[in-house]
This record gives sequence, C-alpha cells and structure tokens, in this order.
Amino acid sequence: MTSRVQTLDELNKNGRIVGRANYIFTPEISSSIGSIHGSSFKEDETIVIGRDYHNDSRMLKRAYTAGVMSTGVNVLNLSESTFPLLEFTIRRFGASGGTYFSGGHLYSEDVGVRFADAGGIELAPLEIKKIIESYNTYPTQIRRVEPRKIGRIIEIPQTQDVYIKSLEQFVNKKLIKKANLKIVVDCSFSPTGKITPLLINEVGVEVIALNTHYRERSLVPVPSINTIKNTADIVKASNSHLGVCFDVDGSRLLAIDENGSEISFEDMLMLFVAYDEGIQKAKNSTIVMTPSISRVVKDFIKASGHPIKFVENYPGELSRQIRQERACFAAADSLKFYFPHYSPISDGNYILLKILEIMAIQKDLISSLTKGFPKGIKVNKTIPVSSEVLETIHNRLIEFADEHNLTYQDIINEIKIIDDDIYIIIRAALNRNAVLLSAESDNKIKSEKMISELSEIISKF
Repeated sequence: MTSRVQTLDELNKNGRIVGRANYIFTPEISSSIGSIHGSSFKEDETIVIGRDYHNDSRMLKRAYTAGVMSTGVNVLNLSESTFPLLEFTIRRFGASGGTYFSGGHLYSEDVGVRFADAGGIELAPLEIKKIIESYNTYPTQIRRVEPRKIGRIIEIPQTQDVYIKSLEQFVNKKLIKKANLKIVVDCSFSPTGKITPLLINEVGVEVIALNTHYRERSLVPVPSINTIKNTADIVKASNSHLGVCFDVDGSRLLAIDENGSEISFEDMLMLFVAYDEGIQKAKNSTIVMTPSISRVVKDFIKASGHPIKFVENYPGELSRQIRQERACFAAADSLKFYFPHYSPISDGNYILLKILEIMAIQKDLISSLTKGFPKGIKVNKTIPVSSEVLETIHNRLIEFADEHNLTYQDIINEIKIIDDDIYIIIRAALNRNAVLLSAESDNKIKSEKMISELSEIISKF
C-alpha cells in the first residue's frame, strides 16, 4: 500500500530525507530527487553513489541513479559501502559530490538519503531544503539531456583496498601489532563486514567478527540490545581486550571494555583528548563539540589547554566548523569523533584504530585508561522491564520523543534527551532486563522530577 506524497516536506527529518520505502518514499520520488540533485551539477560531472545491503536501499538507489543519469551526470557506483567509504571515494577520485542510501540505526524501518559535497562533507539542512523546494515545484528545476549525453555508470572495484591502505597510514601499525590485542567486532549486518575484519587483520590484531553477512531488516534498531549483549558476552568469554558494535553506516561505534561494560561517549571523548598524540601536540588548537556535554567534561578539555567551539549537531556542521576553526579534534554526543589530520568526517574504522593505538602506546586496557576521568553529579534510577520491552525500548523512546517534540540524540544503545540545562540518558542494561536512567543538571530537584516523569512513561510501556 502506498501513500501519495504531494510535497517532500513530510520526508524531511532532522535535515535529511527519510521515509519508508514503497509506502511513502517511492521509486518515483527517488528518481525525481535524482533528477533534481543531478541538475545542480554541470553536464558530464561525476558523483559517487553507495548504499547499505538492504533491498529497499538498493531499489531507491537505482531509481535515483536513473534520475541523475538523465541530467547528463556520471555515476561512480560503489554498490554496497559504508558512508565513510563513500566520503573517502569522493575525495580520492575528485568527484563533485555523492549520495548514500541507508536504513541507518535511528530509522530502523525507513531509508534515509544523505548528500555529500565535493569535500565528502554532508550537505547542510539548508541545502536539503533547496532540494525539497525544487521537488515541490517539480519539474521546473529539471535538466534533461539528449540521449547521447546521458550519464555513464562507472564501477570502481579497487576502492575498498585503497581505503584500507589509507587508514593504516595514519596510525602506528607496528606498535599496534606488537601489542598482541584481540577484539570482537559486531559489523551489524552491514558493508562494514567487508571492510573491518580485513583492516584489523592488516594491522596485526586478532579479530572475532560477528554479523558480517546480509540479513533482512527487522523492526528493531541494528545493532540491537541483543546483538550488543551478545558482543559483550563474547568479549568476556574469549578474554578479548575490547569489543565494538558498529552503526550500520560505519560512521560510529559503541565500545565495550574487557569486562563487557559500555564505554560512555564522554569517557571516549576524554580518552582521545588525554591520550591521542596528535591532539596532545596541538595545544591551544580548538576542539569542536556539541553543547549538550557534562560541565566536568568541558572543564577537563579546557584544563588540557584547548579552547572549545560549541555547534549544534546538524548534518555536516561539525565538519564545516573543523575547517573554519582549523580544529584539532571534534566530537558529537551521537558517538561521532572527528580527527582532522585524517579527515574532517567521523569514520568508525578510524575511531577503532585510534582506540587500538592508544591501548598499544599506553600498554593498558580501555577500562583502566578511563577509570579516573571525572564524572558529573547525576540522579540515577533503574527500572526493571521484560525482555520484550527491552528489545523495543529504543524505538518506543524515539517515537515518544518525536510525538512530544523533545530534543534528543541517538547514541546507539542510548537516547539522550536534552531539556534546557538537563541531560537525561536512557539506556538498556547489558547485564539484566532493565532500563537505566541518568539525569545531570545543576538543579537536582529538576533532575529528580524529570527522572520521575520518564520512569512513569517507561513503566507504561
């Protein structure tokens, strides 16, 4: 059953075009978007197009490709890829831009489209708005070319190998290999499974790779609480030094220590600031961050000698600010980390390499390295739930936040709700059937009130 879309505004979610394939986001719409986007380039220019494993992404990508070709624009076809690989390919081959189709973690039933510029940086919401406005006045903004000028599709099979070799050059490969590390990697049924095991083997780390294959899309986010729990259990059972769960687009990851416990975003942020040699050497250089971060973490970064530039977590905004500020590092509380000496984008594979490099240099485990970091004053509560509720809690919380127009961040196994000066983390527990709530604010009474209200809502689930 399909629903006719009169305008594209209803598919605009947080500055991206997102919708359920064949229900709202149809091949006809995707082709029209391709024609509009293609018309923004000159004839015979080239863009890169990639997607995740799923058939709905494949269908919409092919329809979009037809629209682009009709405007006389060529396509470098990555087929199955991660988003960071697409961004790398744009820069590597000097393409004029790119487009990526993925179900993503946040929209587990939908397909989202992301557009990148010639620098591999995601387009700002204002640029997406222009595409939407052009669709709403379709076909006035469309360029069609003669049959002999229709764009070409070009395959680029060696890109993955070039990408892996490039990543290796930005870390101390010999030192990592000497550390004799073993890790568990959940590839989340995504194209990460074709890249990360090879990359980790290349740097001399033993890897147990999970969920590297294609699987039909389910109604729960990927990675789900069950796959994260499984990764944590395997880390402990195999005496591994680290576990990671990738987002399906490969741009970020959730880290799990040797004890099977999650490493929080803020501990990861302080880990890089405290131990990454590139950041340490760049004293007085700016660090770009999203504003909804604990005060003690902000103070920790300032004490390290780095001024902070706060920006909202809009698509591509941190990458643009990195260039503007000539920043040495950036972090968004959606678990994205940016190392400008490698690239002004967040790449889960590079984040993993940096964690391994720090562990190798410090000759210590991530749990020990993060143990002494400062913690904010928080109000905490644990709510027991059934396993069925725990499995779907992420989607339910997102639906609740959307319905009530709450500002939130998706942090893979967490939802961070931002209400003025209060930050509330809602997380599924890994060691029992429970939801963990944590609120931080200078106003303890307000924190307790928010925790009480959210506890009541979750109990109704």
